[in-house]
Amino acid sequence: MKLVSVETPEKSVCKMTFSATAEELETASNAVYERTRATYTIKGFQKGEADRAQIEADRGEHTFWYDAINDLMDQDVPALYEAALKEHGFAPVDDPSYDLVSVKKDEGFVATATVALQPELTLTKTTGFTSQCVTPEVTDKEIDTVLERRRNYAAELVPHKGPAVKGNVVHMDFEGLLDGVAFKGGTAKDQSVQLGSGRMIPGFEDGILGHKAGDEFEINVTFPKNYPNKELAGKPVVFKIKLHDVCVRQLPALNSDFAKKMGKETMEEYRAFVKQQLFDGRHGGALNHAKDMILGQLADAAEGEIPSILVENAYQQQMQVIQQQLQMQRLSLDRYLSQVHQTRESFTAAVRAVAEKNTRARMALLQVAQSEGLLPTDEEIDKTLSERAERTKKTLEEIKAATNVEAMRRNEGIRKAADWVIDHSTIEEKGPDGVTYDILYDILIKQNGEIHSDWTGVKMDVDAYRRVVFEPYDLKVLNGTIDF
Repeated sequence: MKLVSVETPEKSVCKMTFSATAEELETASNAVYERTRATYTIKGFQKGEADRAQIEADRGEHTFWYDAINDLMDQDVPALYEAALKEHGFAPVDDPSYDLVSVKKDEGFVATATVALQPELTLTKTTGFTSQCVTPEVTDKEIDTVLERRRNYAAELVPHKGPAVKGNVVHMDFEGLLDGVAFKGGTAKDQSVQLGSGRMIPGFEDGILGHKAGDEFEINVTFPKNYPNKELAGKPVVFKIKLHDVCVRQLPALNSDFAKKMGKETMEEYRAFVKQQLFDGRHGGALNHAKDMILGQLADAAEGEIPSILVENAYQQQMQVIQQQLQMQRLSLDRYLSQVHQTRESFTAAVRAVAEKNTRARMALLQVAQSEGLLPTDEEIDKTLSERAERTKKTLEEIKAATNVEAMRRNEGIRKAADWVIDHSTIEEKGPDGVTYDILYDILIKQNGEIHSDWTGVKMDVDAYRRVVFEPYDLKVLNGTIDF
């Protein structure tokens, strides 16, 4: 095989064309025949005895072509592709897309590899971005809702002697009979059922109402017509019931005893704990949003063309995620769009815009990683892969062979660069009380670990703050933002 041409159909996109002669295709086809001939059983021959001509006469003249082409596409084409990258000094930022262009017996075949190259962006700004982290206030009603839910989880079952009513939990044995014969799946021992839950077939739970612990009785019910088991669907059956007990769900009082079970001394302490949990959850989401806003600002500050195939890949991946999420909710895309009153055109345009911005941010971060020395070294890569090899009981060589090391290096560099950009930016923390606080990521633990971010709005340790050695970019955010 040979490399025919290297083209750049658009900026930061490389397209390579490869070809194999008819003779090379024939050689590869014969290699497939030699490798697989023992697996063929041809009429009139013992398994593995038929020669190539006889196999092709029986199975078709292209029998060995497909595997031969796959061999060349899987081995020769990637090798030529990698060699061409090095020769031209190209820096791909994605996996190549291989395509088979044509196959002719007398001419061989032609294939292409198309890949996105790293764009040269002009980063007008990489530090000093600002965004707000606004966390909604946690209300007493929301705390009460959580407490009630946890109280229900902690409920105890207490037996009582009265007749069963809806809401009671009963334990029982039962046996289902169809035409006087026990049917498969209709028998259970010490089965627990909350009456009124609708867990059992219609009429079953109602038939238990009014009975007491120790009662033995029969229930006549009819299986629904759409019941999955066709042998039972729409059929009348009899259930023999032995009721072991009838229990009331007893909710614990919201007092110090309940608090202690939850790990706190008083209900006041536990309410404060729940409030903090709710706040932390909301704040985490708000903080992630604030970080995303900073990276979005970086994307806006990155000038230059982004390879269209990168954006298209990101768009397709995002659409796939959306489709999967809708499937989990048993919704089609069209039905979802009708519910939100949005056209397919406007929706896909919005998704594509997000894909473009995310791709631009990733390429900007890759450039930051390169300029700031954030790409992991070969030694760091080997350490990570060695740990993976140890976990999976494989050798380092096996793990390396199965890993796209350069993609791993890029992704880790992008992750580190995202942290770096955020660390060198300011997130304005806006508390529930409306007071604004400036959080400087870069100075959280700069010297002795005494400084930490306090996302609840409590001011930092001023004395520790004074001891910090600030970088030049820190100084601009100190103007009037922190009261010493």
